[in-house]
Amino acid sequence: MPEVVVKKRNLHISYLKGYAILSVMLIHLIDWSNIPVNYTASIFKELLYPGVFFFMFTAGAVVYIAYGQTLDLAKAARKLFWRGLSLIGVYYLYSFIKLFIYNFSQEPFYDQFIQTGRLTWQNILLLKSFSVPIGILLTIGFFIALSPALLYCSRKIKGGNILILISLAALFLQAYVFPLSGQLVDYLMSKNNVTFPILLWSMPFLLGYLIAVAGFEKRRLLWLSISLPVTLLSGYFVYQKTGSLFPSHYMYPLQIYYMVVSLLLMSILFYKFAWLEKSTNSLVVKFLSYLRFWGDHTLSLYVYHWIVIDLVLWIFFPQARWIWLFVPIFLIIFTYFRFRMVEKKLLTK
Repeated sequence: MPEVVVKKRNLHISYLKGYAILSVMLIHLIDWSNIPVNYTASIFKELLYPGVFFFMFTAGAVVYIAYGQTLDLAKAARKLFWRGLSLIGVYYLYSFIKLFIYNFSQEPFYDQFIQTGRLTWQNILLLKSFSVPIGILLTIGFFIALSPALLYCSRKIKGGNILILISLAALFLQAYVFPLSGQLVDYLMSKNNVTFPILLWSMPFLLGYLIAVAGFEKRRLLWLSISLPVTLLSGYFVYQKTGSLFPSHYMYPLQIYYMVVSLLLMSILFYKFAWLEKSTNSLVVKFLSYLRFWGDHTLSLYVYHWIVIDLVLWIFFPQARWIWLFVPIFLIIFTYFRFRMVEKKLLTK
């Protein structure tokens, strides 16, 4: 298939988003199919977990890359606000539809909510339980809806980016050095939102935004120079304390070590992508084209692949491994028809 050009697209953002969605899909296939993973495979799997960080990080970066230089800031703000609300709406719509039609006893994961009587629409609404494991959409939607404030700081306030950096530092101190307490803080940090608490995961989002402001892949040597020693230092203390260097052990709740490992992998991937772009091998060129394409459709792929997983687990219960067949089939069909749709749209312009 020919290359599809997308306006205001940073290729390295697309690569990173493509890596993120493929990583997340593979993690879900492994975890929800209950296949055994040996130690060697588990090491490979650890390279996938930073994809979750990239998902949030690139959402922040795209806000600046797509709208940071726009002439009509008000129009951009409206678009981002409604985009964020639409993601929140998708989360709740899918949650409630699944709640009323799905047999949750077919997935042991939900026992923690069923046995305590918490799998109700009230608790889903208040983030005390969930019927769909797509909480990252809720968190990203919240950030995107509020992201016009970041653009306003960058464009209209002198030293606005410094103000955003100070806010990020304050969040960091509150999360890891001087933790606060109280009902509101508990909700935002959040002891209710199961996987992606707003205050913790705002840090990757703000990091993505600020790194996009400073220069994304153009300053990859700087990001590598920062992330490598910080990763080694934090890894030393983490290993001394816990004996484990697997990033996945420090994702929930979000820890410093997981973030710096993810930033280090991001820096390495920048160099890897730049090297691959020089290749004239047809397979490499085609793979990069598809990776960029998937990266430009991460949110759609994320929602639809979960729908496929839910349907397969429901219909073929207890044969969970069928998701390894149907999710790749879905990816092929989605890629073919969405690619043709985008191509046709461009040709008609």
